[in-house]
Amino acid sequence: FTPPRGTSYVAAGEYMRLLAFALMLVGAWRAIRFAELGRAVAEERARVAREIHDGLAQYLFAVSTHAQMLEAGTPVEEVGPQLKEAAALAQQEARFAILALSSASGTAPFDTALRRYVEFLTADGELAVDLEIDPAIRLAPDEQIEIFRIVQEGLGNVRRHANATRAEVVIGRRSSGERFVVIEDDGEGFPSESPTAGQGLRNIRARASSIDGGFSVRSTPGLGTALEVVLRT
Repeated sequence: FTPPRGTSYVAAGEYMRLLAFALMLVGAWRAIRFAELGRAVAEERARVAREIHDGLAQYLFAVSTHAQMLEAGTPVEEVGPQLKEAAALAQQEARFAILALSSASGTAPFDTALRRYVEFLTADGELAVDLEIDPAIRLAPDEQIEIFRIVQEGLGNVRRHANATRAEVVIGRRSSGERFVVIEDDGEGFPSESPTAGQGLRNIRARASSIDGGFSVRSTPGLGTALEVVLRT
């Protein structure tokens, strides 16, 4: 049975309308994702700006203060070491901020930015870090931003509090399809009720929650600490 020509035209018209509607939906979805990325980048830039004010600014202030002490006649032997340390810390903070912004804006690939961060962090030889990123893992832009910051916060905690010599970071995917981030160190560890399990871990938990991820921590005194973030499916 062949439908009348007019019916064919109607069917073809409905098909074209459906096709046009589908294309509109795809365009809307892409616009939403672009807006989400733009918002995430804007928020991250604002946060980095606050960190520069809170972190980098204090080191630059210390550099300025020590320079003024030298001008006032304070012996170089007394001021020199503090001035050198403040300048090195300021340089490190600036590099970290640039890497975070590069990762957030997409100007540097996520894995490249993260590997550079680890290189800078370990340059003084005080902490060795093994970084493993599954090349097949897929991360949304907002996940990349938060994971970069989670790793930064986690390794910062290791350096400041753990007295560790080695840490390992793994960003991967299990056979079940579950994506995860693990940060593990060989440091002192802490009991779960310890006050050192404080703001840094709360920051990581909040960042994991912002991308619908789960967060857990395992630590035993003398046996190190392991943090895990499980990403949304």
